[in-house]
Amino acid sequence: MSVKKQKTDETVIWPTIKGVDKPLLQTLATVCHKLYDEALFAAWKPVDGEPDNTLEQTYELSKAGGQYKPGGKYKPLEGGKYEYLNGTRDVLKGIDVFNNSTIQPVDGKPYGTASLASYGEVIDGFTDFHRESQALFPPFAALIVKPKDEPVEAAPILILAWRGSTTVWDWINDFACSPSLSSRWSDETKPETKEIRAHGMILNLVENTFSLHEREIVDLIDTHKVERAFFTGHSLAGGLANVAHLVVRGQLALSQAGLLGSGSPWTNPKLNKVDWLACTFASLQPIVRKYVDKIPSLIADLDASSYNVVYGCDPVSRAPGMLKFLGDCVEVVAPKIVKETVGLPAWAGIGLFLDGKFSSFHGVDTATSDVVKFLKNKGVTEVIGQFTHVGTVVYLAAEGLNPPKEGAGYVYLTGKDDIQKVLNVKEGEFLKLWGGVKGEGKYAEAAAKAHNAAYLRFVYK
Repeated sequence: MSVKKQKTDETVIWPTIKGVDKPLLQTLATVCHKLYDEALFAAWKPVDGEPDNTLEQTYELSKAGGQYKPGGKYKPLEGGKYEYLNGTRDVLKGIDVFNNSTIQPVDGKPYGTASLASYGEVIDGFTDFHRESQALFPPFAALIVKPKDEPVEAAPILILAWRGSTTVWDWINDFACSPSLSSRWSDETKPETKEIRAHGMILNLVENTFSLHEREIVDLIDTHKVERAFFTGHSLAGGLANVAHLVVRGQLALSQAGLLGSGSPWTNPKLNKVDWLACTFASLQPIVRKYVDKIPSLIADLDASSYNVVYGCDPVSRAPGMLKFLGDCVEVVAPKIVKETVGLPAWAGIGLFLDGKFSSFHGVDTATSDVVKFLKNKGVTEVIGQFTHVGTVVYLAAEGLNPPKEGAGYVYLTGKDDIQKVLNVKEGEFLKLWGGVKGEGKYAEAAAKAHNAAYLRFVYK
């Protein structure tokens, strides 16, 4: 049976990324999209009786994450969200969800996610939606994909992907950014490796993934003779992908130096022949470079093989280290987003809370400046200001809710100074990027669009 060619938006400006052509970029973006799909979300129910108002009531999974029944419908919920109502056909789960579309018409428009059929077939791999623990852990997928337009004898590719932030706990993980060292890359014979730190909670989540699955991942590479592997993710998941890239390259470097025990899966010599590359979308800044002069070879390798797509005024891509941009977000944008999303009465309630935390709070206009003073006085800004991107930032400027101007193209930013200069803007350039001046604009909508457009522009339709 022939595969129906899936549509893409031909008006999209396509970036140039070494090792990632247009179909592969679409595939990576579609994998990210699939992991956000409401059709794959878990459902919970009380073990006995109806829901009550006690925390101790026991719940159980009524539908595990990462599976769905074709034929269902999406039910609109408040806040622009949807719930997938189970279909009537056999349950699909694991890697099968990536070979199937969940697209359904909603309010006269298609909703859901496409399969990877336009690029190829997922022939092996696994997914981990963490079952009962999924509320606290982003799902993970390791996929062996056979591109359909390559020779039969060509090796398939490996895609390692995580899901970005959807829950309150995901946002807590975003902010838990203590710069941390790991034995995954720290080399006693190379002191400079101790000057590489990563976002603490992201590092912990990555460590959890590899502690559970690193042998399975290496076995997939070995079994299918993989030559190209790609880390990907959007938002928080972009940070996870970039730190996972650091961990893998760190393990391979330690293996080559003879510093890993024979029991480690990363001592497999075939892994040194794999071309490892990270292509992420709207990733936050996950790395702290504490070295001063000579760049460690590990970071040089990461910088040469990492790409992060950033769109317009996206605040997440500037977090946590771009303090000029984030400072204006706190003072100008955050109060407007709160007003737009929760309304003035709720903001008044937030003001009462802040009054208890920040003694100088005197209303909307001063609350954000109090927050800034608190962060500065406690030394938090001195820590978070050290975070950087790795590799190349693939940046497309777009103002507010408007698409990029005709003739606009991507700017390819490398090195901390160049990236900071272009992305970490303030005052007039900051307001221009948001598509208006102080007091105007739909800030919440602009922030969401910029953050999601980094990958949604590329997904298979």
